[in-house]
Amino acid sequence: MVVLQVELADVPQFYFVLFLVVLVTIAMGSFVVYQAYRGYRRHDRRQMLFLAVGIGLITVVPPLLAITVASVGLRMNLSIIVYTYHVPLAENVIRILGLGFIIYSLSLPSRST
Repeated sequence: MVVLQVELADVPQFYFVLFLVVLVTIAMGSFVVYQAYRGYRRHDRRQMLFLAVGIGLITVVPPLLAITVASVGLRMNLSIIVYTYHVPLAENVIRILGLGFIIYSLSLPSRST
């Protein structure tokens, strides 16, 4: 097994900026998902649960997928088609599912108390 070693000085700075932006996106998305989940637990509203899942699928899962594939892909020497077709396709399918969850959460009838 070949261990991939990269000198940090050799990596262009804009990659660090991109990585930082992705981490902030994941952190903020996770915070919103957590708040929606807390709303579900506090008020026992299924709408909030579906909203939390939808927001998670839109804001957290695609960046995690991209980071994971990029990291693993370097070690496995993946083809360029993985980065230009398969990963973007998977990310967009996940986003469509997330939007479906959000639309479903908005269409559920609310309980009148």
